[in-house]
Amino acid sequence: MRRMLIVATVMVWLGALTFAQGQKVTTPEEYDKVMKRVGPAMQAAGKAIASGAYADARKELAVAKAALTDAGTFWTHHKIAEAEKIAAEALSKADALDKALGAATVDPAAVKAAQGELQATCRTCHTAYRVQDPATSAYSIKPGTIKG
Repeated sequence: MRRMLIVATVMVWLGALTFAQGQKVTTPEEYDKVMKRVGPAMQAAGKAIASGAYADARKELAVAKAALTDAGTFWTHHKIAEAEKIAAEALSKADALDKALGAATVDPAAVKAAQGELQATCRTCHTAYRVQDPATSAYSIKPGTIKG
């Protein structure tokens, strides 16, 4: 059982690394495309957490982390230091959630707390750098955020 858990964990991390190394995001269109992977993955992770399916939540979280890593390259490319900081914080919070989900004995309260901290970080970035279309609910980069 423990060996299977270790193998599954390694496979999730390898998958995340493969995604993380795969894409440099430089345009708002690329950024929006990458961010569209985050929302569904986080929603699926949230549903898995709510049902106690922590291994499934970790798989979805790995998808979100890979997309967040790709999205972080956008802020680096455009040299927006505060957004880079928030992106790094989001990854750190995602790592903390992953750690809570992967504990030998999962503490649901710790998972919920870590999940809330990650969601708060996402809201911080959305408030500062994203705008939601009221008709479609889709997010995009706030006008004037990047130069050029």
